[in-house]
Amino acid sequence: MKKILILLFSLLVVFAGGVFLFLRRTPSLETKFVQPDIVEAPEASDSAGFEEISDSENTNIRLRQPGVSAMLAAPRQVFQTFNNCGPATLSMALSWYGISVSQDELALKMRPYQVEGGDNDDKTIFTSEFSGWAETYGLKSVSRVNGTIDLLKLFTANEIPVVVKTWLKPGEDIGHFRFFRGFDEAKQVVIVDDSYHGPNRRVSYYDFLSMWQPFNYAYIILYPAEKEELVRTILGGEGDESVAWKGALERAKEEEKLDSQNIYPVFNQATAHFQLGEDEESVADFVRVEERLPRRMLWYQIEPVLAYQKLGEFERVILVTDKILENGNRAFSELYQIRGEMYLERGDREKAREQFELAIKYNSHFEPARTSLDGLSAR
Repeated sequence: MKKILILLFSLLVVFAGGVFLFLRRTPSLETKFVQPDIVEAPEASDSAGFEEISDSENTNIRLRQPGVSAMLAAPRQVFQTFNNCGPATLSMALSWYGISVSQDELALKMRPYQVEGGDNDDKTIFTSEFSGWAETYGLKSVSRVNGTIDLLKLFTANEIPVVVKTWLKPGEDIGHFRFFRGFDEAKQVVIVDDSYHGPNRRVSYYDFLSMWQPFNYAYIILYPAEKEELVRTILGGEGDESVAWKGALERAKEEEKLDSQNIYPVFNQATAHFQLGEDEESVADFVRVEERLPRRMLWYQIEPVLAYQKLGEFERVILVTDKILENGNRAFSELYQIRGEMYLERGDREKAREQFELAIKYNSHFEPARTSLDGLSAR
């Protein structure tokens, strides 16, 4: 009887494990994501995996094709201090090129207003800012949207580091930068070095895309000047920022069709519309998902706010920015700048000055506010 009970218990454990694995199975990528063919397939390559391409100036470019796996050499691992993934990840990326700059030094430039414990300190570094700071250390840098895993593979195979903007974890709403190290096509994983989770982190394609999608698949390329033509060749038409945003918009529309309950493709349409100068369409898409967005969504992408500003909707600008500033993210200089400009447009110089001063309080390097204050003083 005892043996029978043990056998039944074992069968129950096996059955429960099978059910658990079944429920946790990863859906196919095609059910949620669109992966456009941004990178053209090569016509032919040599035995080493290289393809000869002539650019617009008839210069021959040797482009290595990704193959089934590729892995960059490791940068220096930097574990971030609180809310410091941007400076920490940039420190790692610079170290890959032999440039030694600590995350603390970078943080004083990129997010100078810091609070121990992170409450109401500067939490927002846009990809364009990240790219700009990288260039101050002698590198070239480009930030784009509408990235794909295939594009990341191609950069990696050609020894060009890429930083991606994602959520910290699937299902969370904390923005995070990651250094893209490589991929393994057979195992369907990407490999990233992470200032929070550590180096050599393997992430399934599905989880990676789930964390990347909310940022319109944003990525940052860092490279030396001598690789300029190679980078242009890889980017192709997406080297034009407007082309990338148009591609992102069409992709988001297609992804919305895949899952009508997925809020991120709709929000991605809102950000893309703004970047393409379509402000009314931007706010219309934002309104469609505003009440369902994670509370930190507008911490990292403020295009809907900028669209309201361009449309002159003062009350909406103040209402939306109040929600952000009063929700644990008071040190947001860009929002104070927008508010100041709106008050100034209404003729309220004192309130405008107050907002510009707050912008500088929370980021002493924020030049737009200094320019605005100089303009007020000159009147």
